This record gives sequence, C-alpha cells and structure tokens, in this order.
Amino acid sequence: MADSDRQGGRASSSRRRFLAGAGTAATAGVAGCTGLLGSSAESNTGPATVSFGTLTIPAVAEVLVARDRGYFEERDIELEVKRIQSAPQATPQLASGELDTATGSVGASLFNSAAQGVEISVVADQTQYWRGQPSSNKVLIRPEKYSEGMTLSDVSGDFTIALHGEGNVDSYIWGSLLQRNGMTWDDVQTKEILYTNMTGAMSAGEIDAAAIPDPLGLSMVNQTGAERLLYASELAPRMQIGVYLFGEPFMNDRPEVARRWLEAYLLGVREYYEMGGFPSDEVASIVSEEFGLPKNLIKMSIPSLPHKNGRINTDSLMSQQTYHHCRGTVEEEVDASAIVDESPLEDALDEVGRLDDPKPSVETINEWGQNSPKPYSELETVDQPEGFPADSLCE
Repeated sequence: MADSDRQGGRASSSRRRFLAGAGTAATAGVAGCTGLLGSSAESNTGPATVSFGTLTIPAVAEVLVARDRGYFEERDIELEVKRIQSAPQATPQLASGELDTATGSVGASLFNSAAQGVEISVVADQTQYWRGQPSSNKVLIRPEKYSEGMTLSDVSGDFTIALHGEGNVDSYIWGSLLQRNGMTWDDVQTKEILYTNMTGAMSAGEIDAAAIPDPLGLSMVNQTGAERLLYASELAPRMQIGVYLFGEPFMNDRPEVARRWLEAYLLGVREYYEMGGFPSDEVASIVSEEFGLPKNLIKMSIPSLPHKNGRINTDSLMSQQTYHHCRGTVEEEVDASAIVDESPLEDALDEVGRLDDPKPSVETINEWGQNSPKPYSELETVDQPEGFPADSLCE
C-alpha cells in the first residue's frame, strides 16, 4: 500500500547492512504471518533481550501496550524497560550497546551527537503535534503572577522561567513565545531544573512559569494553583517532540531483532488508537503499573498522537536544530541524513503493512476527551511567529 507521507532518511551503508541481516522482506499482505514465522524460526535459541531506556512518561504507552498485548513476545523479544533521566544520558549507552533503544525529547544534545559522529539514529516517532490539537505540554504560570487574559509581555523583569535545559525542547517553546511577544531572553530570568522538580520549585516561589508536560503539569496545577497561559502546540503546531532512538550496535549487530522491535512498536501504536488513548482505563492501567504514576492523572493527561506508520517530522527536527544553533547550544549543523534513519522502519512496515491514512485526526482527541475525567480546553488562534528564530533571540 502506498504511504503518501514517506520521508527521506539515511540511505547509507547502515541500510545495506540492515537489509543483509534482515533477509528478504515479505509483502504487506502476508506481513503478520511471515513476521511470526520468522520469530518462530529463531525461538530455539530463546528470546532476544532488548533494553529500552525511557523516562517515566505516558507518551511511551504504545510500547507498553505492545508488550501487554504480547507483540514483543510473539517476535521472540523480551523487553527490558530501564529508567533514564534524559535522552542525553542515554546517548553514550546507546552508542556503546549498553542500551539497545531509548526514547526522549528532541534537543541540542541529539544534534551535537550527530555532529560528533556518535552512533545513534532517530528511527521512529514518539510524539509530534498536529495542527489544531491541544498538547499535554502546557505553559503554566504561578498564580501570583497570573492575571486573566494576560500575555507574556505583561510580566515584570523579575519573572523566572524554569528550563529543563538550555538546549531542551522547552527552550524552543519559550523562544517562540518570547519572540511572539516582542521579547528576548534578556527580558526574563531562567533557572535550569528537571521537570520532576519544577512543581516543588514553583511551590517554593523559585520559579514563576514552566512549559511542562502532563501528568507533571497536572500535578503542578493541583499543588500550586498554576494557571495555563497556553498549550505548547499553539506556538509550535507541527513540532516533533519525542523520538525513538536506536544505537548503531543494535542496528548493525542485530538488524532482524531491531526490525522485529519496530514491528511490535507499530502494532502497539495502532492498538493504542483502538483502545482510546490515555483516557482508556486499560491504557492508563498499563502505564500506571509500569511507572507508578497515578492512574487518574494519566487519564486526565492530553493524549499523544503518534504517526500510525511511525513517521518522523524531519522538517521539525531541522527547524529545532536551527534554533539551538542560533542559541549557541549546537555548534555545527548537520544534514537530516546524519540524524534520521528510517530504513529499519521501512522494513518493519514491509512486515506489518502501511496504513493508507496514517496521520491521526485531531478529532480523535476530542472523541477521547469525552471519556477523560477532565475535558480539554479549546485552542486559541496562536501560531509560531514568522521568521523564527529572530536574530534578537540569538544574541
């Protein structure tokens, strides 16, 4: 079946090595059967253990659903979930083979690793925004600093923004908001702090605002009374937020296992949609049991909408690289081919089949929201400012 949203990736020797190890791909029509037969043929040697590094975030629900439904087990894979603090922490572990695959937000470290020749690749979508959708990542303001109908330009000079890191995804969001309000980084103060510590910092009055994802954002609202200024997706309506990464040792030394991992992931994505996303009691239970997060907060979190064929928004990756280069957190810009390799995804799609209409509808969130304990607010008519990033943000 045709995939109209097919994006270019790294057409390199890694793809040839991958194909050589993976063997002859089956047609989409008999994909499911051949994938399972291939797994059975290897079952005599026991399941292959695949280590997966992740933050404690609901956005990896599709992987957890795939494990729950037995899609990894059917493909002779034993999924070993490991906790990481950030994608930069996981990068050397992926390159060394200590981790096989990991997930994380897009940031300067990803582009710097590519420029330095670190052997990791972006292989599939975890979270991206679609125009018109509310996002789980919200810009929240401490109640003492918030007023109804305010804009960021209304804040005073002692306004402190929390940043997960100077080169992190929230820096990109804040940069867009500053430019939209005719401001620069000199107009605010910043404090680097992990997402998990932001609520405590706001309670203590150390920060006035944060761009923070659910369910951490929901906890911040509950514990501090923080008010939502806007959704991050209103500032960056087609942003690639999170990705799945493979280490080159995993891709090169165990290419068929890597392909089967992506097969299970794709089936997990599609099952996640069938189940109804985060508001689904079953999805929320699966995530809660893995991470120990309150199930009710997961059900209230705005669901992520991964691409149903796993495609990555490469244009967004390049836009973020340009921003981080402008800010000085990326020294050398690289081509997309140095970052993205969709060749293993292509082979997995050959096995499980490509959906003809893989882009999710924003109406999906509205439908799911009817089952959420907390309705999703509508978006304002906001968009990324033209000419972003402006020179004034780069000084």
